[in-house]
Amino acid sequence: MPDTVVSVSSPAAAPAAKRKGPRGKVVIYPNWCKGCHICVDFCPTEVLAFIPSQEYPLVQQPEKCTACHFCDTHCPDFAIIVRSIE
Repeated sequence: MPDTVVSVSSPAAAPAAKRKGPRGKVVIYPNWCKGCHICVDFCPTEVLAFIPSQEYPLVQQPEKCTACHFCDTHCPDFAIIVRSIE
């Protein structure tokens, strides 16, 4: 008896709706930060910036935060928290 191939087609997925605005809120605890710049280096959307006159990074472009958690995951001092915005 020959093998039968059954193909199941699924309906085309609807394109994901683009979300406007930030998806996360970055909170920096300056007293815990030692100024290592790791968070600034790992941020793919350049939300964080390090200004030489400051001892810790600043949230320069909060509207670009995608809540990827690269900054808070890599912070050795746990000085950054990213909260998701629903």
